[in-house]
Amino acid sequence: MLNLSHEVQKELDERIFPFWSNLADYENGGFYGYVGYDGKINKEAEKGVILNTRILWFFSSVYCLEKKEEALKLADHAYDFMNAKLFDDEYEGLYWMVDYKGKPTDNRKHIYNQAFGIYGLCQYYKATGKVEALNKAKKLFDLIERKCGNSNGYLEEFDRIWNEKENEMLSENNVISDRTMNTHLHVLEAYTLLYEVSKDDTVAKRLYYLLDLIKNKIYSEEKHALKVFFDENWNETIDLQSYGHDIEGTWLIDRAAELLGDKDLIESTHEYTLKIAENIYKNAYSPLGVINETVDGITDAGRVWWVQAEAIVGFYNAYEKSGDSKYLRASQDMFKFIKKFLVDKKDSSEWYWKLDENNIPINNLPIVEPWKCPYHNGRMCIEIIRRVAKSSEGVIY
Repeated sequence: MLNLSHEVQKELDERIFPFWSNLADYENGGFYGYVGYDGKINKEAEKGVILNTRILWFFSSVYCLEKKEEALKLADHAYDFMNAKLFDDEYEGLYWMVDYKGKPTDNRKHIYNQAFGIYGLCQYYKATGKVEALNKAKKLFDLIERKCGNSNGYLEEFDRIWNEKENEMLSENNVISDRTMNTHLHVLEAYTLLYEVSKDDTVAKRLYYLLDLIKNKIYSEEKHALKVFFDENWNETIDLQSYGHDIEGTWLIDRAAELLGDKDLIESTHEYTLKIAENIYKNAYSPLGVINETVDGITDAGRVWWVQAEAIVGFYNAYEKSGDSKYLRASQDMFKFIKKFLVDKKDSSEWYWKLDENNIPINNLPIVEPWKCPYHNGRMCIEIIRRVAKSSEGVIY
């Protein structure tokens, strides 16, 4: 049977880490922002702030896991570019996009970017102990709370000087949505890591607040799913179920509750996140992957790279909570599927962006772009390695 921990360690060390290591731009800083389906690097492509902060998180995490000096050097490289080019020193916060030399090409401010800035900086602090990085993360937290928080969730998109704008960057299907599950989930994720490294009571209070919002505004008790797009009063703007966000959300929500250490909160959180995982298992999963989403009753049965990665962690997390071996088998089968269909077998490549319903790669989608990063699949490897190592059984088969 599949030794899941061994297999993901091999994937991390032999494919994901080398691929992203080779994208470091030592002339202009940061990492190259685009690799086509054909494997060709566009060295003059824009560099997304989300991409580069997630890369900072990735190499910092690999160093924390393996103490690999190359990973630390690459994390330093990402951090230096972030400091030099991605912050707006005049109006605060992180830009949305810069060109290949680091000049802003889209200076809007989005809470999503600020959250991933916190996430990357906190992991870099864990790797290096540099208090400067933690202080920058705290400043971004304060910025979010000053500019984006209100009594009814978080505002999302702003212009450069922090005037609120329509939430174009995180909306979909030609419907502008004031609030999104995606943004609130990743603010939760960022605050969870910030609380882990700082133990700041103010951050803890906001974690409680976000967990309450997710449970009472975003979670659907009827569907056992996370609603996705909302107006300012949390009314749904699109009838959409995102299976990848659902399964990713189960373990991110659990982690936040577990870190707070509140037994009643942990119990109630585990109860509803397990219902979400079970719903995905029954309605979106097969040994040939997890389908993408359903919008207004129409299902996209394609297999997106990050959805498959998150399903491995989400199902493994469900196995740890429930002891039900079907979730463990699902994690194993998901990785077998990825190895067979989703991994690009070309030399020095990584994972395809998406497969169609017949598991054929869609050949007009790139291997790297502002949203295609080592955050989901690299994190999957790291999570499984850590979880198996911590289990009472040692290596689980």
